[in-house]
Amino acid sequence: MSDVPSSIYSTIGKNVVHFKQKAVLLPLYVLFLHMSDLASASSRQENDGWEIYTNVRFQYQICYPSRLLKPQGEPDNGDGQKFLASDGSELTVFGGYNDILHWTLKYTLKTYSADLVGQNGKITYQVIKKDWAVFSGDDGEKTEFYGKIFIRNNQFYIFKLTYKKQYKNQYSNIVAIISKCFTPGI
Repeated sequence: MSDVPSSIYSTIGKNVVHFKQKAVLLPLYVLFLHMSDLASASSRQENDGWEIYTNVRFQYQICYPSRLLKPQGEPDNGDGQKFLASDGSELTVFGGYNDILHWTLKYTLKTYSADLVGQNGKITYQVIKKDWAVFSGDDGEKTEFYGKIFIRNNQFYIFKLTYKKQYKNQYSNIVAIISKCFTPGI
């Protein structure tokens, strides 16, 4: 650098600093232009592995971990869907009309939990509110279950999730998410 006159050096130095500022600002500018793409990518990443099943006939929806539970297709009457996991777990969701039967939440809960409880099982938790109820328990052997029921506008909406007791920790988080996103009357 001793061969370069000081006047030229100062000009080169200013340009280098100016170039460095552009080099720093250019990536920030590009980042700003693509923030919406990054936000949606981040959102996709956060929701990765979860999908939403929407039932057209009864107008409800439920989310499910698609990496774990695989949809089996709607029955001919289009009332719901069954999802199966390779570990033996099962999510069943369906809707129906209550305008003829006029079942109460308590009776609906008792009727739909009876098969889950079996001969030796029991309901270990239940809450019944004005238009919804939740319940959980076990079959007295190897399986635990969780369910939620809504009754609105002469229709009912039910989901039941069964899983082996050994997977309780894994499914407790899944149950919480599914229960929050189960939405009737969409």
